[in-house]
Amino acid sequence: MCYGLHFFPVCVVLVSLTTFCVTYILSVVRNDVNPVLPYISDTGTTPYESCLFSFFLNISAIAAFCTMYIRYRWIRLVSNEERSLRCYNILGLVSGWFSALGLGLVANFQETNLEGVHMTGAAMTIGFGILYMYLHTALSYKMSDTPALSRVRLVMAISCTVTAASFLIATLVAKSQRSSATDPLHWKSSDKGYPAHVTAAISEWLTCIVFLLFFATFVQDFKRTSASVTFHINLIEESDGIKV
Repeated sequence: MCYGLHFFPVCVVLVSLTTFCVTYILSVVRNDVNPVLPYISDTGTTPYESCLFSFFLNISAIAAFCTMYIRYRWIRLVSNEERSLRCYNILGLVSGWFSALGLGLVANFQETNLEGVHMTGAAMTIGFGILYMYLHTALSYKMSDTPALSRVRLVMAISCTVTAASFLIATLVAKSQRSSATDPLHWKSSDKGYPAHVTAAISEWLTCIVFLLFFATFVQDFKRTSASVTFHINLIEESDGIKV
């Protein structure tokens, strides 16, 4: 019997945020990025920060994968397999796992090496992550969770949508205005597109922080949830002429 399943969402939040902070500090100390509002991925794209970035975000992706499955099973148990919730629950699990897969791509494919794969992973993490937030907010209302908790989840989902849209628009504007002489890891206030870059960076940090904190809303439910694993061994008896 395994108790304390709240360890998984706590791990997602703490490991991810700690990783972002540590790689930011290291990249600034090593002068690999501009200290004023770099993108999150910029702080984990240069060795040896990239090694820490990849290793710990992989742990976060695995913990997120487990958290989403536990949440899926929790809803099945609490709702007694209610049909009206089943579709939301399955879609939530699938979108959550795609988001976790995207986080794995972000962790292992740095933007300066394989930008296309990295950006695909970022889009999956944020896009499917926001969908996951809305689906579980809807489940929260349908299951008559604590009204305050349901409202918090809704506010977090809407906030993530707004900041993600701001990040996307500002990033496109910054790239279109940036000159070829601009170092993407060392933006200066005199560079063209700098205001858009700052807006995009702030929006990215806020989006990721709010998305991660969404997992913290599962902690209380997981504290009173336990899981057990049972192993069965099927013995094959030897018969004449057959050796196993």
